[in-house]
Amino acid sequence: MLYKNWIKARTRCPFCGRGNQILKARRSAYLTYALAPYAPYHLLVIPTRHVVSFLKLTKSEEKDIGELLKLGASLLTKLNVKDFSVLVRDGGNRAKSVPHLHYHIIPKHRIGDLDKDGRDRSVLTKRQIDNLMRRLKKLAPR
Repeated sequence: MLYKNWIKARTRCPFCGRGNQILKARRSAYLTYALAPYAPYHLLVIPTRHVVSFLKLTKSEEKDIGELLKLGASLLTKLNVKDFSVLVRDGGNRAKSVPHLHYHIIPKHRIGDLDKDGRDRSVLTKRQIDNLMRRLKKLAPR
């Protein structure tokens, strides 16, 4: 089944109660494998509590997630994976992903040369950088 069809067919959160698909668990998060992997040995770290944004995590959840991300990376190195990407899927866009915070550990995944619209990525100009930094600094805590 294609992932886009699988995601549309969900009536409940597939990350709440993964049962026997858990590789390792901590009190507030667990390590598992991806059902629709980008690459072999694609792993996921998922908070046990149904939460959409990492901004809503407790300190305990952050600690457990960090430990499991390191454990997942360690497993990949034991499988002779030389490089990997960690991707955080945050937000509730149900059409694109499961609306439950999760972290991907993707072996040998090249994030890519394409931007969010599928076009070749460009390097920012000095003017774009200046504008971006000005906006971000206004929002950053002092």
